[in-house]
Amino acid sequence: MIWLLFFLSIDPRYHTFDEVAYELDSIASNFTEITELDTIGYSCFDTLPIFALKISDNVHVDEDEPAILYIGCHHAEEILGIEICMYMINDLLSNYGNDSAHTYWIDNREIWFVPLMNPEGQNVVMTHMDTIWRKNKRDNNNNGFFELTQDGVDLNRNYDFYFTEGGSTDPGHEFYRGPYSFSEPEVRAIRDLALAQNFLFCNTYHSARYGLTEVIYYPWSWSGGYSPDYPFIRVVADSMSNRIINDQGNGHYNALPGQGLDGRARNWLYGVCGVFTYCIEVSTTTIIPGSMVDDLCQRNMVGAYYLLERASQSGITGCIYDSLSGLPLNAEVIIQGYYDPNLPPRRCNPAFGRFIRILKPGVYDIEIRKRGYVGKTYENVEVVNGQMTEVNVNLVSMARETRVNDLQKKIRVSPNPSRTAVRIQFDQELAFSSVEVYDMLGRLVKTFNYPPNDLTWQLEDELDREVAGGIYFLVGRTEDNDTMQKVVVLGRENNP
Repeated sequence: MIWLLFFLSIDPRYHTFDEVAYELDSIASNFTEITELDTIGYSCFDTLPIFALKISDNVHVDEDEPAILYIGCHHAEEILGIEICMYMINDLLSNYGNDSAHTYWIDNREIWFVPLMNPEGQNVVMTHMDTIWRKNKRDNNNNGFFELTQDGVDLNRNYDFYFTEGGSTDPGHEFYRGPYSFSEPEVRAIRDLALAQNFLFCNTYHSARYGLTEVIYYPWSWSGGYSPDYPFIRVVADSMSNRIINDQGNGHYNALPGQGLDGRARNWLYGVCGVFTYCIEVSTTTIIPGSMVDDLCQRNMVGAYYLLERASQSGITGCIYDSLSGLPLNAEVIIQGYYDPNLPPRRCNPAFGRFIRILKPGVYDIEIRKRGYVGKTYENVEVVNGQMTEVNVNLVSMARETRVNDLQKKIRVSPNPSRTAVRIQFDQELAFSSVEVYDMLGRLVKTFNYPPNDLTWQLEDELDREVAGGIYFLVGRTEDNDTMQKVVVLGRENNP
């Protein structure tokens, strides 16, 4: 292909590291009210800064707003991602106050850019040392010199999620995954940013030298199954890809689930942090003529901006608080049927108690859990097209053995502690709609719907399995009030 000729002479339309640094600094100086520039880390070998630019009104304050992240240049040769990020930054800022959509996004979102994640690798490409260089410049053989045949780590194989399942163990290989997960400071910078910011969406921009092009990959297809959010993450990918016109102008990008699990950014960001993350392979090769760059940026920008709109459409959101103090809680939010207990819990933002779950229109059951609190389940929550369904939650702390109200003295449990069964009695006028049993993690163990005033819990869960010894909480629910009693379950005598 004729575009390969440009590998030996990179068009000045592409940003060098110094140009990225200068432009971001100038932007932060000229848009002080809506931008904040930070250095989130330094590269491995040359200690070049890794910049993150935040765009939002009240930018110096963390607000209760959806956060979206755009990352360019995991791989050194894939410099088109830098150009897309820089183009979007300038477009957003130049249209703020002039265009209603851009103004709304900046006023109601926290928009983050890491345009150049691999600055030292990009320098290898831009100085023509190796225009198909992929990695950073880690000194793998510790000789103090950078060697193209021996050094560098593929940053997009270095994340701590099924790390050993991907990449290569050969330091000279272009897919070398590194000596251990998160060994590279560039990757740790993204990790720390993601753990701090509770992103809803993330686009990582790539441009493939081989394999499929003009495609959006999303998590994941693996061992005959898909990610738990597959129906929802796929619809977003489809909607985004349909908005991006291909280079030929005769179609649009495709969207596919990424095959397998390994140490890639999209798998870690989704699998560990719950971020809907997309790997966008732009154009049909890595480096295109400079005259084509602006057009490519404009076409990809349409898909990227879709995420800013999608953040407030079709899903469930709300805040979770401590019922007594009113303070926000970092609780786990489970959408029944779209949950994998082997993945880290999907939690809300601890600063605000806010959770946002992207869903399709339909009816869902939600479970809220937090260790030391009585969990809650909401059934048949309706999600409609084009707006978020609000579900705010107050959780009762199990540590407070004081009654929620005066009803508690009217519920009696015996024997307590117990090894075999617990008799639960309560005054007839209480008329509980249910009595629920929770463990210390706030998980619902057993439910008695419309129970009699004298019932027996056989120390079993909903599947009639014997519960483990420990502390449990009985919660009686009425239309207006809840009441709680603690039960201590002792291990069965015939158990070791």
